[in-house]
Amino acid sequence: MKLILPPSKKKLHCRGFSLVETTIAVGIAATVLVALVGLIPVSLDTLREASNTTASARIVQSISSDYRMRDWSDVLQQQQQGGQQDYTFDAQGTRVRSGDTSAIFTARVSVTDAKPLPGMASSNPRLKALQILVTSSPDPDLAFQKPATCMRAQTLLAQTGKTASAAAVASN
Repeated sequence: MKLILPPSKKKLHCRGFSLVETTIAVGIAATVLVALVGLIPVSLDTLREASNTTASARIVQSISSDYRMRDWSDVLQQQQQGGQQDYTFDAQGTRVRSGDTSAIFTARVSVTDAKPLPGMASSNPRLKALQILVTSSPDPDLAFQKPATCMRAQTLLAQTGKTASAAAVASN
């Protein structure tokens, strides 16, 4: 007696990946993963540099705003006393006290006479140049000796009020 199976119960061929195909796929995946893992240090360095640049920009903006809001006599007094003042900032560019453990950046600010404007023979006594050097070095004094290692910014300050002339500051 011959047994006849219905057409739906015929032997189906098993389908799947062979060992060679699987090995090749794993090899390709491993190569891609090694390349991606190799990019992690580069991307972290880029992220750190971008963060430092952003914090430095905040520091320059903060110092510039602070000096623009100061009394003109304070600006002249700093210039007459030698002109350099240091400020410390945290990783976000927020000012902290000197010696604070969260301090990362140091900014050195100096006030000088502004260069003459185009078409003028001499500089304007009511216009001062504010030069800002920012460093993230653990030894700021060493970093400031080599200004090429610091981020440098300059802005102009103008006396807009009718008070605090140079003669009044000298009499203080």
